[in-house]
Amino acid sequence: MAARGQRLWLRALLALPPAKAARGLIGCVLVRRLRGQVLEARIVEAEAYLGKGDPAAHVFRGRTPRTAPLFGRPGTLYVYFVYGMHHCLNLAVDAPGTPGCVLIRAAEPLPGSGLLPKSLRGPGRLCRTLQIDTRLSGRHLFEPSAPLTLRAGERLARVAVSRRVGIREAAERRLRFFDPASPAVSAHRGAGISSRSGRRRAARPRARPTAKRGTP
Repeated sequence: MAARGQRLWLRALLALPPAKAARGLIGCVLVRRLRGQVLEARIVEAEAYLGKGDPAAHVFRGRTPRTAPLFGRPGTLYVYFVYGMHHCLNLAVDAPGTPGCVLIRAAEPLPGSGLLPKSLRGPGRLCRTLQIDTRLSGRHLFEPSAPLTLRAGERLARVAVSRRVGIREAAERRLRFFDPASPAVSAHRGAGISSRSGRRRAARPRARPTAKRGTP
């Protein structure tokens, strides 16, 4: 995919409602520019938060100065500090002014990054390794010379789905999406998992069945 077409595709993906955006982000590649280095990692786990209709979302009780980035353009970064020790990376999704959100829970370093295979396993470790903190909150993935951006990655044949991790409100909602084949997925693989087909690779045309076999 050409660079311009890739950027248009990613913008369209980020403009989708949170569940569709989170699922589509699995397999996309985070690109972190850091002091002359370029670190790339494939997203393998993400959770969707639905905004004002989701009791687990930060914006459930309304807009605050901290959550203002979620009301910005799709692709705006929202980084928060939790438990006095971890940062978490989120992307604003859905239409501008609609505070949909995707939490990036884990990523898999690409070859040549120099990062250990499980160094981005879990949202806190991901932010610590990539040196992502609240100073990036409010920046945009596609701004000029963005310190953190996104590119399309290899398409997946299967994306697994389960309940979100570590929340009490709306815990039954199946809004966690991940690559079931990745060792970098953070935790709770067995928590109500089902699978859905993901963005598929082009398949070879199947032979047309004969009249004897009938319609499959």
